Parts: sequence; structure tokens; C-alpha cells
Amino acid sequence: MIKKAALILTSLLLIVSITSYGQSKKKKKNKSKTITEQVVATPDSSITNSSKKPVKENTNAISVDPNTSKQPINEVKPTTESKKPTEQINPKPINVEQVIQESKPIITEKPNGSINWTQQFVEAKGFSVIDNEKFKNPAQAKAMARRGATVDAQRNLLEIVKGVQVTGETTVNDMIASSDFIYTRVDGIIKGAQIIGEPIEKDGGIELRMRVPLYETNGIASAVYDKVPQLKSVNTVNDVISQVPPEIKDQVLEGLAFNLNGKKFDPSMFPVIVDENNNLVLDLSKLYDPKSGKFPQILSTTEEVFKEVGFDKGLQMINVLKTETGKMVIDNASLKKINWGKIGETVAKIGKFLLMLI
Repeated sequence: MIKKAALILTSLLLIVSITSYGQSKKKKKNKSKTITEQVVATPDSSITNSSKKPVKENTNAISVDPNTSKQPINEVKPTTESKKPTEQINPKPINVEQVIQESKPIITEKPNGSINWTQQFVEAKGFSVIDNEKFKNPAQAKAMARRGATVDAQRNLLEIVKGVQVTGETTVNDMIASSDFIYTRVDGIIKGAQIIGEPIEKDGGIELRMRVPLYETNGIASAVYDKVPQLKSVNTVNDVISQVPPEIKDQVLEGLAFNLNGKKFDPSMFPVIVDENNNLVLDLSKLYDPKSGKFPQILSTTEEVFKEVGFDKGLQMINVLKTETGKMVIDNASLKKINWGKIGETVAKIGKFLLMLI
């Protein structure tokens, strides 16, 4: 009896266990099916993205730390590019007007006027008293005073022009005395002088300034140029002048700087340059063009200005041993620096050429 009861109890436990196992397996199967259906039916973007494989980090990428300018160790060096040939930059031409502004004009003062060798003109003052007793009309009195001041200025101009050195040994007055033709031409230039600025009333009279050019087509040089004495060198031209070094063969100068070392230079209309043996190196009358009126400008400057425009930019320094009226004597060593035969061609080409006295 007892055995029969135990057998029935064991059978019941076995049936319950089998039933529980089947129900558990069925729930798992249904749950898996539900998840699969959700994935197929609703492809959510987050689920889709999560299914992507992670991107591997590129170990060759360049990473720059914003707090430092140093490059990372793993930096990939760029391919070396072939270097372009450096272009040669030609030196800028000299700013002539700038040099003139930063330098001092060379002016020879004369009674009632002056000779400006830098700006290349002769200027004179004229004065005449306003005669209110002779001319009752004030306007007429002033007009007559102005006419008188003009005549006075022309007279003063003529006196100054007569004293101008044409060369070291010849003045305009010397040439007028020897030629009526030159006197007529000079007289015509003086009568064509221009009034500079407005006449001013001072000390009971009228004062004005008049000016004539030195080198322009209507200037003094044009009146006397045909009769300028032809200079001859004392000896045979030094060999060093004709033997131009290769490095300056194609030299194109825009000016010459003469180092006077404190010496005073008395200019002339057509200065000359000679060497230590008095050989003629350069006759500046050959650089004058009567048709255009162009002639090199002479001015007084400083070594600072000279260095500013550059030793290698169209200028050359020359040492002066001594000076005479309208003449500079240079040392023979300076002859080798200049292609003297090409200076005239250069002056004609560029129009302006500086003679700087330091």
C-alpha cells in the first residue's frame, strides 16, 4: 500500500516537472520571435547605426595640439617641392627729386640777386619808388613804380649774368666783349626774364624778383654755347681711362658724388674734371644739349643722403684732391670706378643726372 502511494506521488512530480519545462521553453521561443518581428517591422535608426562596425582610428593622421606649435611625432612629412629659382630684382632708379629735397642747393650770392646752380637759374631783385607827386592817380603811380622795378631787375640780372663763369677761365662778360652777336642774344634773354611771384609794396615802393634760366632752350647757356672755348688736355689721356674694367663695362650711372672733404668748390656753367696729372677726364660742356636744354644738376649733399640712395644704385663716389674755379682734380684711383666714355650717353638717355658734392 505504501509502495503504491509512493509510485503515484513520483509520477505526479514527474508530470509537473515536464509541464513546467515545456511552458518555459515556449515562453522563450515566443519572446525571441517578438524581438525579431520588431527588428524587421521597425528599422529604428538608432538600432541601424548601432549595427555599424566602429571606425578604426587612423594612426597616420596629423594631430596638432592647439596649445603648442610643435608637430606630433607621427607626422607625415610632405613631399619636398623643387625650389624655384630666385628672381633677380633690379635696383630701383634714384628718386632725383627726393635727393634734391634732402640736399642743399648750391647758390652763389650776388649783389641784388643770386645764381642757383642746383635749380639752374639766375635771379635778381628790382625796386622803384611810388611817385605820388608826379602821378596823382594812385593806381598809375603804382603801375609806373612796377615798370621801374622791372627795368631795375633786368639791369641787375644783366650784371649778375655778366659775372657768371662759363668755364674756369672765361666769363659771360668776356664772351660779350668779344662778340656783338652774343651780346644781342644775352640781351634778348634778359628782356624775356620772367617775374617770380607777385610784386610787393614796401618802404614806399614796389619790389619784384625776375629770373632767367641757365640751361633751358631760352637760357644763358644757349646764347654762349657756340663760342665756348674747346678745352685741350695738357698730356695724353691717362691709360687707365681707356682701360675700362669688365665689371663696369655696362655700368649705367645716374649721378656722380664728389667727396670734397671740406674743400670749397666755386662752380662754373661748364665745369671740368681732370686727373692728378691734369689730364682732361670729363668736360661737362659735352653733356649739354642746346636743343632740349638738359644739363646735369649740381647740389650739395651729405654722406648720409648718399648712403640712403645707395652706393650700388646708379651712383659712384669720387675723391677730390683739390678744386679750382670750375675745376675738380680727382685721384687716379677713382678713374677705375667709372666708365667715363658712357656718361654722355647716359645723361642723354635719362635726362637728369646729378653731380653731388659731399
